[in-house]
Amino acid sequence: MKKLMKSGLALALAAAMVFSFSSGALAEELDEEPAETESEFEATDWMANVPDDMFLSSVTIPGTHDSATAHISPGFFLQCQSLEFKDQLEAGYRYLDIRLALDETDEGTRIKFIHAFGTCKKDASFLNLFGDTLYLEDVLSDVYAFLDEHPTETVIFCVKAENGDDDVSKVESEFFKVLDQNASKWYTKNEIPTVGDVRGKIVLATRFKDVNKEGENRTGLHFSWSEQNNKEAVADTQEVTMITDTNQLWVQDRYKYGVDMKWDAVVESFENCQASDETFSLNFLSTSGSGKAGHPKKYARILNKQLMEYQFKPQTCYGVVIVDFGKEKEARHIFSANFK
Repeated sequence: MKKLMKSGLALALAAAMVFSFSSGALAEELDEEPAETESEFEATDWMANVPDDMFLSSVTIPGTHDSATAHISPGFFLQCQSLEFKDQLEAGYRYLDIRLALDETDEGTRIKFIHAFGTCKKDASFLNLFGDTLYLEDVLSDVYAFLDEHPTETVIFCVKAENGDDDVSKVESEFFKVLDQNASKWYTKNEIPTVGDVRGKIVLATRFKDVNKEGENRTGLHFSWSEQNNKEAVADTQEVTMITDTNQLWVQDRYKYGVDMKWDAVVESFENCQASDETFSLNFLSTSGSGKAGHPKKYARILNKQLMEYQFKPQTCYGVVIVDFGKEKEARHIFSANFK
């Protein structure tokens, strides 16, 4: 494990130095804002315009993939967002993709954010190597503050134990220690709620099995699906799993597809979206590409442009649409589909 960590650090240093200039150029392109907006609703409070009795699964929701990676190294391979959590929420994103790992510190075991072998940082530092580690409490503080200020909104917090070497039961145990400090802020049932049920709350979704037997109404929505890491095209781009005996989860997360194949998979999921009162749909635009060295920012530039050109149909739910390097324009384009 130590050997792997050393090699990962060496790769981080090398990649960050080699690709810093090209990444910066693409960042400028991604930062461009459109001249026109699609909705007059404030991005911070757009859910105020969604009826209380509408099921959350029947709302078209913008989401971010690997939401904690605004400050991570090597950014060329591992960075998937440029906005920090607070800014993502203010831009209109209501689904957060959470990747957690155990961290043994002087203060005891804590929960940190990682992506693959990279540790996420709280803020920018030299090559994002030496900043303070981003911990679960840091992020939840921002989410709680946002919901206190914008009580009409809700946030789906989809949790995955990212480090394969971690004891998942310990990750689960440490996670709930933090959650229990503000338990009233959470919706933890394995039942699809209405929007009115969860305004001002975080909706927990978990991608790990309930190892500690926390119970059906404790570990949130069961969002568990197999890794869709194939590089070759498959007949059915979406995977169907069960949340409960009667509720389904549809997922398109072909994160090893090349850009053209990926966009085809996204459109297929749009055109055949099963989102409804009984079915959550997750449609990921994110990909690391089919090559040996992926570059999410490059692919996001192309795919987000195609997303902005895609015309959502009136009175149609597209489920949760999850992007890399999302800005307000992408979030607005997605949530505006609810009001056509």
